[in-house]
Amino acid sequence: MTPVWMAAAVYEAEPCARSFKEDLEAHLQNGYVFSTPAAFVMGRPVDSGADPAAIVDPWHAFDPAECDAWLVYLAAGNIADVLRQEPFPLTFYLWERKNVLRRFHAKTVKRLCSHFALSRPSFSGRVTHPQNLHLQD
Repeated sequence: MTPVWMAAAVYEAEPCARSFKEDLEAHLQNGYVFSTPAAFVMGRPVDSGADPAAIVDPWHAFDPAECDAWLVYLAAGNIADVLRQEPFPLTFYLWERKNVLRRFHAKTVKRLCSHFALSRPSFSGRVTHPQNLHLQD
């Protein structure tokens, strides 16, 4: 299964506020979408200090001057390939896991993911439930 199909399958496996197509459209307009045979990612630059509901809303566009983090909204495939798609560097990466929005320093993520990619090259995940999110370092 290709990474884009792995990503789309997440929408079949768990409850989602929108369809894959709707989230894809939002990121094409307000963020970045990268799809290769090895990796797929939807994400956008965000202000990590903003309200979590705004952070995970793919239709919300932040002032570029306020952005300090990449929100990885949905990703699948080789982690190292996903990280190479970063259009420009920001200080943090954010993603949600178990309804908690987590923030990690970009240098730490890149170091850990390059090691992780060697032992487990594929993954998939997404922000699933924008309600009840809490930012955690």
